[in-house]
Amino acid sequence: MGHSETHARLHDSFNKRDFASIEEQLAPGYLYEDLPRAITIKTPGEFTEYLQAWRSALSDATVGSATYTEGADFSVAMFHGRGHFDGTLGDFKATGRFMDLPMCEVLHYSSDGKVLSGEIYYDQLTMLGQLGLMSTGAGAPAIDSPEAVVRALLREFDRMDFDAIRRRFTDDVRGIDEISRGWIADQASMNDYFRGLEGHVSDVATTLSDVSEQIWGDTAIVTGWMEQDYRAQGEPVHISAPFTIALRRDGDTWKVALVHAIPMPEETD
Repeated sequence: MGHSETHARLHDSFNKRDFASIEEQLAPGYLYEDLPRAITIKTPGEFTEYLQAWRSALSDATVGSATYTEGADFSVAMFHGRGHFDGTLGDFKATGRFMDLPMCEVLHYSSDGKVLSGEIYYDQLTMLGQLGLMSTGAGAPAIDSPEAVVRALLREFDRMDFDAIRRRFTDDVRGIDEISRGWIADQASMNDYFRGLEGHVSDVATTLSDVSEQIWGDTAIVTGWMEQDYRAQGEPVHISAPFTIALRRDGDTWKVALVHAIPMPEETD
């Protein structure tokens, strides 16, 4: 197994919360440094505690968009650490903000392929800004990214929190009614759509993948793939759909102007 493959397996184990598998790959004298936070970890057990602390801060924390390179006794990973700040980080308490932070991690290996040591690099000021713990500029408040707004919107939909969803919309919002396959052309029609869901839809759970964000000045588009399960009048329903959500900057936030998602038909033999 190459060092890059080992590095990728460690990240996959973190995403699966399989900390035991991570410890199995670490040498007894393992040493790890979180350089931005000046943290030094001296045992595999301490490293597990360090990873669990990240999980406690961001319960949905993942390693994504990773690329790996390797040499004779090292590997380098460039990746994005992502997740919502819904726990605690040191003395900081949850803000609900979404973090999407570029990171670089270097691991060093022994002759038997075990990980001897590692270090991680990232911009701590950017992290604090994304988490809503400090301003991102002179007097400027931290602002959620369009992707973070979309993820928050869908979490609110899972909770059926339509009041919170309405506050995320522009006055001229448009959308697709996936049941009738027709347009929802204005705010009043969107309110009617939500009223139609209340009492009829429950137990909503949405998962996103292949999410991509593009920003042009005060306009942004977030695209991706949605898997959603819910109950309609008590009956289980599953949909799989590509989605496009357009947003417009409104002061210090992004507002949703268009929601376009139509479930794909089920495959037939």
